[in-house]
Amino acid sequence: MATYYFKVGTGEPFTDKTDAGDDAVAKGQAVKADNAPDNTEAWRMTYNFSTNSVDVYESSMNNDDAQAAKKAKVDADAKASNDALKQAQKDLDAADA
Repeated sequence: MATYYFKVGTGEPFTDKTDAGDDAVAKGQAVKADNAPDNTEAWRMTYNFSTNSVDVYESSMNNDDAQAAKKAKVDADAKASNDALKQAQKDLDAADA
């Protein structure tokens, strides 16, 4: 397991650097987690304040597969949002006609 520091309030990754991390902890800006997984990209990790542990996005996948899954999710969400906006515009146009 690795040591990683996470932002207070959001649980987003902050740093893996001890000096900066310990300074942020002293200022109340970060929390220290000694149970962060090794060889996992920072963007995949979040700190869970309820369980005081590190959650990993798609923990069963390696970094490359998780990145592909995240891209597919972002693309699908963007398409769904775009489709909803197009439909809303069509509905407005129909109401104006």
